[in-house]
Amino acid sequence: MLDNQSIFITGGTGTFGQAFINKTLSEYTDINSITIYSRDEMKQYELRRKYPSGQFPMLRWEIGDIKNMDRLSEKMKGADIVIHAAAMKHIPICEENREECQKTNVEGTKNVIHSAMEYSVKKTIQASTNKAVDPISIYGNSKQAAEKLFLNAGNDISKFVIVRLGNIWESRGSVVPVFKELAETGVISTTHPDMARFFCTEEQSADCLIYTMKPMEDGEIIIPKMEAKKITDIAIELAPDCIQKVVGLKVGEKLVSDIEMARVNESSDYWNMAKNKLSLLTSTKLHQLDSGLLLKYQLN
Repeated sequence: MLDNQSIFITGGTGTFGQAFINKTLSEYTDINSITIYSRDEMKQYELRRKYPSGQFPMLRWEIGDIKNMDRLSEKMKGADIVIHAAAMKHIPICEENREECQKTNVEGTKNVIHSAMEYSVKKTIQASTNKAVDPISIYGNSKQAAEKLFLNAGNDISKFVIVRLGNIWESRGSVVPVFKELAETGVISTTHPDMARFFCTEEQSADCLIYTMKPMEDGEIIIPKMEAKKITDIAIELAPDCIQKVVGLKVGEKLVSDIEMARVNESSDYWNMAKNKLSLLTSTKLHQLDSGLLLKYQLN
């Protein structure tokens, strides 16, 4: 499926991009090229040390920002598949830098779409987040807007699909490494007793992306069935001897919405929402469909 393909990844040095690169290189031996396009020079330097050019000649490295339409378009030329993973992601930082968040997550996504359509890229996949559902933060709003742009971008040649993920376990800046660090102090700060996070592993995120490429019907949202864990339970799991201090919700944070998606197609590992079958349903029961695995998503 990916053999003889040229793949272009925005934000390719992030956890999601690295998971995909690692899995792809281990399972597909005849990939034409994978271009890692990102604006962080140091992350590229570190990743290039992991994948030296002599051993991995199919990897190409480009410094660039998705807000720069001209450079993005120039470097995307020739791609068969585009994976759009570049975004501002940390809620407090996005709240403090709202204009930059909107420029990166919305305007940058528009640039990706226009470049992909200019060069008739066959498949373009956006990495989205459960925070795009019923959003109250600037980050969630920007990702919801980016999703809507993707859902309405397809044509007879270029298909656009969304992969909606939660937190990747132990990804940079997520709650797991933060709690491990706080464990050294003996006190872990939690925001709310009912606060929960949806988690997937790096391998699960990469599997979901590859799964998405197989059916690839325009306007789909693919959601892996992720495990939901309360923040307080994670704190106990990682640091059972620490005191928990409830400090309240941070700006832009919210509890899980009880507005759910109806008319989803279900497989053993994924939920699939097709553009022509979307409707809203308020329900608190849908999460009981699969023991221990919760679906708490909807598309506004």
